Amino acid sequence: MTILDIFLDRVEPDGIVVGTNNSDDIPVGTIFTELATIRVEGEPAARTATELSSTPISLHLMEAVIYRKSVAVVPRGWPAGLRLKGTGLEAIRDALGDKRAAEFVHLRTVGAA
Repeated sequence: MTILDIFLDRVEPDGIVVGTNNSDDIPVGTIFTELATIRVEGEPAARTATELSSTPISLHLMEAVIYRKSVAVVPRGWPAGLRLKGTGLEAIRDALGDKRAAEFVHLRTVGAA
């Protein structure tokens, strides 16, 4: 099993969550189960990451958009607009609004191997 992870950037006024895939390909239909806030510290050669918070959520990836086109899969390393449905959207807004310098917000779930 692999951890599927999307690094979140912002929430657009229309509710689309913008983020970058930080793991293996993520298909539409994935259900994210964790919202995590991470702090990164140190020099580039010796960085440490500390998990500041982990919130259980249940957000279904209904649609992914890359370059204004719907896609079936968000490829590794690609940014995308994510239409999510379920419990946790307000937690995303709060986490992104409260984050400080060197803090990053991630959506996570366990995917198939």
